[in-house]
Amino acid sequence: SKTCNFSCIYCQLGRTTNLTNTRQKFFPKEDIIQEMKLSLKIHEKTMDFLTFVGSGEPTLYKDLKDLISAAKRLTNKPVCVITNGALLYDQEVKNSLMEADVIMPSLDAGNEKMFRKINRPHPDIKFDKMVEGMIEFRKKFPSKIWMEIMLMKNINDGIESLKVIKKILNQINPDRTYINVPIRPPAESWVKKPSKESIERCKEIFGEIYNISFPEEGRFFSPSSDLENEI
Repeated sequence: SKTCNFSCIYCQLGRTTNLTNTRQKFFPKEDIIQEMKLSLKIHEKTMDFLTFVGSGEPTLYKDLKDLISAAKRLTNKPVCVITNGALLYDQEVKNSLMEADVIMPSLDAGNEKMFRKINRPHPDIKFDKMVEGMIEFRKKFPSKIWMEIMLMKNINDGIESLKVIKKILNQINPDRTYINVPIRPPAESWVKKPSKESIERCKEIFGEIYNISFPEEGRFFSPSSDLENEI
């Protein structure tokens, strides 16, 4: 099952089975920490990052702060949290992330209408509030923010869509931005990879401002598939 406050059309985990915006203790944190220890024994020497991904949205886990603290105690490898960014306005969530080395929020849309179409969020989540949360979190977070954008054919790869996303990125001011394309099977079969022309257009609009990484042809690029050992 997948617990999330989004049900993104491109998600490789499929549609969200438990759409919630309430933070809970889904599993005992001791069990997760034990799994972390076992995984580190096997992978620590070869991994670059310890990454919290979750089967859904990691910030919905109420004890995330304790998990990140445990990770920092158990390894010297940098700790990364991949998140949709929807709860970065929440003070408890902000506090829980402060010890992490990298936070990777997503931004696939530039307005409420497109946000609802692509990310299909829980009704309580509003686009403007989410973006404001990202901007404010950026100001207070002491480490790195790497944004991720999923580029999809005829959905958000048009000039106007890209320009509004760029405008929001200007406000967030991340350390890096990764452009992804849907190579893995998405939740909805009509989600397709953008054309080479679209990717070129994206390069022109975004420029080199944010240390942007673009996908190579036929390859799903993401730090979580390239650099990190996911736990």
